[in-house]
Amino acid sequence: MGKSIHGMGRILFVKVPEGSKPHQYIDEVLASQGIEAAWINGLGGMRWARVGFFDPQAWRYHTIDVESSQGRVIEVASLVGNSVRGPDGSYHTHIHVTLGVEPGRTVAGHLVDAEVEPFLELVIVELVGGVEDLRRLLSHRWSPRQ
Repeated sequence: MGKSIHGMGRILFVKVPEGSKPHQYIDEVLASQGIEAAWINGLGGMRWARVGFFDPQAWRYHTIDVESSQGRVIEVASLVGNSVRGPDGSYHTHIHVTLGVEPGRTVAGHLVDAEVEPFLELVIVELVGGVEDLRRLLSHRWSPRQ
């Protein structure tokens, strides 16, 4: 059964600069703001991306590397995810993307890694109240196979 978050805190508008790694940059923003849990939406561009597809039998992600042809930017048509600080203090940021690779071709899945080009525009919504319930709900991120 789902857990309730009792409200939203701050809403941050963040521009992730070229050359940044999305997960690392988001985690740094959350830590600098003292945010324990967040909902994340965004769009923008990437130089390259590694996208994963979860295999529940093997309990791992199968990945593909995504690169644009002819020097085009990979368009991030949609980025959605969440993050929660785990019991060890590190963030567990889970992001899915829909990427426009070239005209008429898209790739979607779990964002494993990427490099921003020229930037990402993010809206980060701080989740407050019920964060401990959220940590229990998402504990599979630090305690696999729960």
